[in-house]
Amino acid sequence: MIRHQGSLVFLAAALIVLLPFLWQVARPFLHSFILAAVLSIVIYPVQEWLSLRIGRPGLATLITTLGTVLIVGSILLVVGLTITNELTAAYSALSQRSLEEGGWPALVSHTADRTIDAMAAYLPVNYLSTNVLFNKDAIRAELIDRMKDASGYLLTNIGAAVGGVTNLLITALLVTIFLHFLLRYGRQWIGQLSVLTPIDAHSSASLVRTIHDSVLANVIGLFAAAVAQGLLLGLGFWFVGLRTPWLWGAVGGLASIIPIVGAPIVWLPVVVGFALGGAYGKALGLGLWGSLVVGSVDNLLRPFVVGTRDKHHPMLIALAAGGGTYAFGPLGILLGPLLVSLSAALLKEIQALVSFAEMVASYGEHEDSLEN
Repeated sequence: MIRHQGSLVFLAAALIVLLPFLWQVARPFLHSFILAAVLSIVIYPVQEWLSLRIGRPGLATLITTLGTVLIVGSILLVVGLTITNELTAAYSALSQRSLEEGGWPALVSHTADRTIDAMAAYLPVNYLSTNVLFNKDAIRAELIDRMKDASGYLLTNIGAAVGGVTNLLITALLVTIFLHFLLRYGRQWIGQLSVLTPIDAHSSASLVRTIHDSVLANVIGLFAAAVAQGLLLGLGFWFVGLRTPWLWGAVGGLASIIPIVGAPIVWLPVVVGFALGGAYGKALGLGLWGSLVVGSVDNLLRPFVVGTRDKHHPMLIALAAGGGTYAFGPLGILLGPLLVSLSAALLKEIQALVSFAEMVASYGEHEDSLEN
């Protein structure tokens, strides 16, 4: 027994020493593994149903993995091509307009002048020319600077997006590999990890169920917000007279799933196009609709849906998602609420263990008093 305990202590110490090095090895693949884990939780019922139908778990896992990759890849491809075609058409139209205006600097300058003239109908632009707020030249210079900043930002991010295509393909390949193995052996791995932990089977099952429910709640909330944003965007596009508004609303809803970028990648170029084309009313209306109404859906609806299913206050879920995004990047929108739910589950289990210990201690004192 002593030799057995010594071996166990030595192996545990060796594992603790290796953990930092294992973390360095695993860190480059962490995002891919988390994405695969989320997908595996969502589609595992499909894999389980298919395995029961055909009686071959390995083949069912392969079909489920390839089917998931095909569906998700097709959606992303359609959204990417649609947005690319729209941006290309908008760039061609702006290039043609810039040639008519005498070049890009002239187009920006003339657009700023037209914007100021439109503002003059509602604001006292020429009133108190010494006041910077109402100085026409100052407003013109500020508008030109902001347009240049916006153009530089778009060009920078387009370049980064093109440069990140290789990383995206590598990530997709890693997610596919991880997804296959998680679907095939995930339940077995969870069982093995549960045996290694010093907590009882009931607490382990409760924690695993908490993680499962939290991931599902966040995914459902994400898609609920995407559907709502798609409908609202389609309504806004229809109101300003955009061609095929409901198609672009659907594209905007799908784009809203993409963290950080979101739906503005669809409606913001339309606003810029209306502004450069002189349709300032449409640009202002669509801009306000997109930023105030559509942009608020994700902050209101998703925390409400997640909080209802996860039994947490929507404000707590919203703060967890925001803080998670700040701490972990795009995946933080899922990790933040998950960590909150897992922490709440741990506290619940600790309270249960403390209550049980107190009950045992009280029962022991009662037995002692009876014996005396």
